[in-house]
Amino acid sequence: MNDVNTKTKGLNEPSIILNAHVDADGSLVKREGYQRVVDLPGAHSMWTDEKGITLCMAKGNLYRVVDGSQVVLIAESRQPDAPASYLEISGLIYASNAHFTIVYDPSTGVCESWGIPVPEAPILIIGEGSLPAGTYQVCFTVMGDRGRSSGNGSISQLKLEASGGIEILNLPTGGTVWMTDPDGSQLYYSGSGNVVTELPDSPEPIPTMWGVPPLPMSTLCYAHGRVWGGRGEKLFYSEPYQPELFRLADDFFDLKDTIGMIAKTEGGLYVGCKGQVYFFAGTNPVSMRQISVSPGVVPGTLCYANSLGQLGQNVPVWIGKGGVYAGSVDGQVVNLTKEKIQVNPQQDPGAAIYRVKDGQTRMMFSYQQAGGGQNMAIGDDAACEVIRKGTVI
Repeated sequence: MNDVNTKTKGLNEPSIILNAHVDADGSLVKREGYQRVVDLPGAHSMWTDEKGITLCMAKGNLYRVVDGSQVVLIAESRQPDAPASYLEISGLIYASNAHFTIVYDPSTGVCESWGIPVPEAPILIIGEGSLPAGTYQVCFTVMGDRGRSSGNGSISQLKLEASGGIEILNLPTGGTVWMTDPDGSQLYYSGSGNVVTELPDSPEPIPTMWGVPPLPMSTLCYAHGRVWGGRGEKLFYSEPYQPELFRLADDFFDLKDTIGMIAKTEGGLYVGCKGQVYFFAGTNPVSMRQISVSPGVVPGTLCYANSLGQLGQNVPVWIGKGGVYAGSVDGQVVNLTKEKIQVNPQQDPGAAIYRVKDGQTRMMFSYQQAGGGQNMAIGDDAACEVIRKGTVI
């Protein structure tokens, strides 16, 4: 920039550039401009699949941004507003916040419930048949529109004093019957009819025992074939390759601290809480090891760097107490800004984005600085001269 010539200048020779990029040689290039394209008061939690689908939340409702010029309401939650998290699995988009869950099918524009509600308990009476005498336990599952089964509903019990059959009075549409052997405990497939007269020749155990749809979760991650979701202080996980099926009574980790981030690597998961970030080493929740690896996280500041030097590819990066952190595939965490920028964030929700522009990797973060933003310091090992009005100061 020319800061000597005081004559009126146009854009080709500006006096001041408020927004500029610094090239590798140190020269300044005016940053490209942006403009407002659509009004949506209170918009937040924007997400894109980078294939043309862009979603966001506003005042508790889910919107889709169409062609960058209009917004379409696709789900009205009727719940309080809260930051949302998204997953894309097999062409469907799963969305959740602290108050509601939903599944959006972009191919049809239709929203569905996340998971299939479990059916009611069977109503049983004694009928004709060749079932041996004994006590039988019976339950239902229901097949969803996409060919996936619900978990089982409550179990009913019926005792046959002599050989006979079992009639079912309330078999739901699309329902499947599961029944134990006489005086047994394991439930087996017994068909889809409302009368059971004999034991199956080739018993098939129920695969979705006690599975239910998820509770609302504030942060989501899909890794190692499972959906992982943070709700309060608990980290829940789904059944393998069944994102709509959770065993909420047993399948969770209790971290005793509010969860604000879940990040995936090939070797495990980073789970960020208010006080600490933990690495769960492994891919099977039964054998995972929980390790404390860094200070607490700022929710909403997770992004993934496609390539980050020796740390590899698809590296999770986030804002935490004391800096910008990056995690390796095996749980090693590096503070990228240590001794360069003093970061003292509040742990209120922030935001992050990663992109590559003109061959340069750029990560941008937004967060609230503790102390009103007045205590940030930037340092470097290089010495320089500062010149003001032609004089070194």
